[in-house]
Amino acid sequence: MFIYARFWLCVFACVYLQAAWAVDANPEQLRQLEVRIRALQSRMHDTQTEYGQLQQQLQQSEETIGEIVERIKQINIDLAEQQAHLAELQQQRAQQLQQLAAQRTVLARQIQAAYIIGRQDYLKLWLNQESPDHIGRLLTYYDYFNRARANQIEIINDTLAQIDTLEKAIARENTRLNELINTLNSRKTALEASQTERQGILSELATTLASQESELKRLQEDKQQLGVLIGSLDDALKDLPQPKTEPFAKLRGQLPLPVQGKISRQFGSQRAGRLKWQGVLITANLGDKVTAVADGRVVFAEWFRNLGLLVILDHNQGYMTLYGYNQSLAVKVGDWVRAGTELGSVGESGGQAQPALYFEIRRRGEPIDPKQWLQKN
Repeated sequence: MFIYARFWLCVFACVYLQAAWAVDANPEQLRQLEVRIRALQSRMHDTQTEYGQLQQQLQQSEETIGEIVERIKQINIDLAEQQAHLAELQQQRAQQLQQLAAQRTVLARQIQAAYIIGRQDYLKLWLNQESPDHIGRLLTYYDYFNRARANQIEIINDTLAQIDTLEKAIARENTRLNELINTLNSRKTALEASQTERQGILSELATTLASQESELKRLQEDKQQLGVLIGSLDDALKDLPQPKTEPFAKLRGQLPLPVQGKISRQFGSQRAGRLKWQGVLITANLGDKVTAVADGRVVFAEWFRNLGLLVILDHNQGYMTLYGYNQSLAVKVGDWVRAGTELGSVGESGGQAQPALYFEIRRRGEPIDPKQWLQKN
């Protein structure tokens, strides 16, 4: 009785937690959030200057690269599934061919045995003048052999039909595989073209920011605009329902790195002039998976100035985490994610020269040192 009660208690707890996590904003609330983000982004775009126009071109180029990379990843997944399905069909075909060979052997033996026995018995019938009862038994025996042969022939015909169906399915799978491979090659070509275009834009941007003063001014503007974005998101999130998740504040010292790599820039270290890093820079391989460090809601998932393809998660109680420089994004605004969920992949977006992930933690809009929150190695 005690075990039974504990079982239902566990079931109730699981259902309750599932329901608590499922608290979600309605479509209109999410639409309003996206509208505010778009409006803010539009105000931030400076298309009057050469630098602003190049930034817009860079955004379009890097967004295109991100979409192509995600499509290539999906094609590779589809390709693996199709290849596995094809291998399964080919294995089934091989098994059917083995069965067919065995069935034909059985049929050949039946025909041979029936011919030999039947021939001898018919001679006895005609030459030895056997009794009617014996003749009846022999006729029944012949009928059994005939039916056995007919059944075996039917089995062989069914096997042949299954083989024919499998061969047609294999042909379709091969066609589908070839189409996927052609699409994959086409996407890779488009990716190379987009990357070449991006390099050209970066060269022009470097020319417009030739002086250290121009670069420092740009970084100051980017810092200010990021603060404006975070503040706008904070205001918008007040109207959205909050799920019952573990308080982020309790995760201090327990968070994993969002990507496997080496921290090459520490929080608070000098960046340019008096500007300091507001997060950490994690050097990693291009395309490596970027994951959420804790449960949260995606409140931003698009390109943003020097942070490139950026994901921002809201963790309630004023806590947010930021993941920048992504090559591609795997989530959209409004998504609920668990710790460990893939958010995107390591990239060079935002005009970076080397693949890395920029990671920030904010509390009530202010950046805090991630080192205090990450697990000790």
